Amino acid sequence: YLKMEEPTTAGEKTAAPNDVEMAERASEVEGKPVCIIVMGMAGSGKTTFVKKLCAHLAENDLKSYNVNLDPAVIQSPFPAHIDIRDSVKYKQVMKKYQLGPNGAIITS
Repeated sequence: YLKMEEPTTAGEKTAAPNDVEMAERASEVEGKPVCIIVMGMAGSGKTTFVKKLCAHLAENDLKSYNVNLDPAVIQSPFPAHIDIRDSVKYKQVMKKYQLGPNGAIITS
């Protein structure tokens, strides 16, 4: 578990750790499984980030287990071991519940 910021007392702000601090924290979890959840606004670069992360891991012979939870993505540019599109068809959810695309994705 890599904590990005230390807890603060009321009103205090802390700076994000620098690269050296992150490297030191990363060494604490070496050999342990790490879970990375990527989420954000549409168009913020989530898919691009995961694609590059998967490529980096593969290039360094590091194993990953990838899950795609975007039912509306047409083609996933990274390998997904579990893909929500195999079990949820968001267009069917749109029709069944009379929702728009965003509502169907959230409902999915």
